[in-house]
Amino acid sequence: MQNLIPGDMLEVGQKLKWELDAGMTADESSVINDAVLAGTQYFVDEALEGSYWTVKWADDHQAIDIYGTTGSVVGQIKPLSASLEADFRQDSQGLFIRIEKEVAVIVRDN
Repeated sequence: MQNLIPGDMLEVGQKLKWELDAGMTADESSVINDAVLAGTQYFVDEALEGSYWTVKWADDHQAIDIYGTTGSVVGQIKPLSASLEADFRQDSQGLFIRIEKEVAVIVRDN
């Protein structure tokens, strides 16, 4: 359960329960934001066939920056609505499909 990247709100609830039962400090928002970040890192690693690039929340926590091997930002994943968390809540599968496609374009262009 520790390594589960929740793909929908049901899995968010399961992961949240697991984290709380394990004594961790978490809430629904933190689980969703962790899932979006981990999912983006997963798609980057898959596209590059290895862990060569890193993803981090942008300073304003409104987008995810993708850093190349030189440590500079090579791309960014932005929300379609108010936030990536809101995008996940509205359509988690659609968000992950969009992230996967955007990552593929960023990798191709860099």
